[in-house]
Amino acid sequence: MSRRVFIETTTSGKAKFVKLKRSHTHHGHSHRHHHNPFEHLDHLFDHHHHHHHKHKHHKHHKHCHDPEPEPVPCREYYKVSVEEWNILKERERCLDEQNRSLVDENKALRTSLSASQADVHRLEHCVVPELQARNDTLYADNQSLRRSIDNATEQAARHHAEMEKLRCRNDKLEKEAKDAREEACDLRDRIRHLTKQLDQSCNRRVAELARDVARWKEETRYWKSKFEDLERRHCEMLDTLEMRTERMEAYEELLKRRCII
Repeated sequence: MSRRVFIETTTSGKAKFVKLKRSHTHHGHSHRHHHNPFEHLDHLFDHHHHHHHKHKHHKHHKHCHDPEPEPVPCREYYKVSVEEWNILKERERCLDEQNRSLVDENKALRTSLSASQADVHRLEHCVVPELQARNDTLYADNQSLRRSIDNATEQAARHHAEMEKLRCRNDKLEKEAKDAREEACDLRDRIRHLTKQLDQSCNRRVAELARDVARWKEETRYWKSKFEDLERRHCEMLDTLEMRTERMEAYEELLKRRCII
């Protein structure tokens, strides 16, 4: 905490700095409250000059044998000129203006923070849950599609095993064909019939899978369009925010040039 000091004069007219509680010459001003923290010392500077001339006018009444008391040195006091004191006052005024500017900036930042927090709250409680629900739906659909593909793979494996068995049987029938041509012809007809059924089943399953793939492609295009639209809106919001920030900076620069802030 800064110490309160003021200036008084000695009998020789010299100025010295003393504490406020030591004041005797200016006792009438020591307990007065001032709105300006420098007004009291400004008054004392003016009073010091008046008091100094008064002592110079009555200097011939001073006795030559009375030694002038030396001021007690104290580290609490610092001698400054009127010019230096004015510089200190100007610095205090600039600091006060900077403080007011920082208070205004703090209010603006708090307002911006509140708006940002509102946007974050909206995103957390509206947009993000909706996207999460959509992602969960897509995940469930993908799991279902994987199960369908796994089932199709298992069926293909079973068909492949069955075809291997038929080939073995065909080989056996070909070996027995020498002894029974008629039975071999019947067996060939049966093989052709089974092969046709297998082809029809495979073609039908492939067609179903193709329709599923086309449907999922359509779903993918739909969600991609949704995502691109959301991304575009996000970019527009960023552009708007950047434009407003530039306007605020330009307005602040204009206020600074006009010495408003």
